[in-house]
Amino acid sequence: MTDSRVDVASQALARLGEPAISSFEEDSDTAEKVNQLYEPTILQLLGSHDWSFATRRKVLAEDAAGTPINEWKRAFLMPTLRTDRVGKPLSVFNTTRQRAANVFLYEIQERWLFCDYDQVVIEYIWRVPESQWPGYFHTLAIEAVAATLALPVTENASKEQLHRQIAYGNPSEFGRGGLFRTATEADATGDPTRSLLDDHDPIWNARFGGVF
Repeated sequence: MTDSRVDVASQALARLGEPAISSFEEDSDTAEKVNQLYEPTILQLLGSHDWSFATRRKVLAEDAAGTPINEWKRAFLMPTLRTDRVGKPLSVFNTTRQRAANVFLYEIQERWLFCDYDQVVIEYIWRVPESQWPGYFHTLAIEAVAATLALPVTENASKEQLHRQIAYGNPSEFGRGGLFRTATEADATGDPTRSLLDDHDPIWNARFGGVF
């Protein structure tokens, strides 16, 4: 079965005029650089915008292994950072009710969210597998990886500048232009409108997968 990461990395290398790799572990200098730089690039890209396709909600489980700090009474285990979750939660709720308001009386340390709430639901960006990326993000990721690999692999600063501009636009756009802007605009069109229905709202369940 083809590794989707290898496919993205090889397409990025092709953009640089370089041969493809067969795996991240193959015995080559290029594969070694890809192995070092690929995942940080993807995590940075996912963490740079509140992508609707990568947004999840999850009911956290209370974790006895987490010792509450300060005055907090409970510790809830969050999804694993970098392998599942990208960055801090976007929002925190103390109920699964539809259209619930954010809560703010909590503290995050390491893997845990500490609070006094009986229930905790977080909305976060998850590390979406390559096979589930929408086309607009797939195209952006290829160009972003090409920009990251350009200098280490080709030692050509002009190629790095070219692909960074394609991916992120001109310096005056502060990394929000180019394919990045195109992708965020496309992502926004797929963001479902919040329903006025109750907790059984099919739109909410379709996007967030219910409670899992």
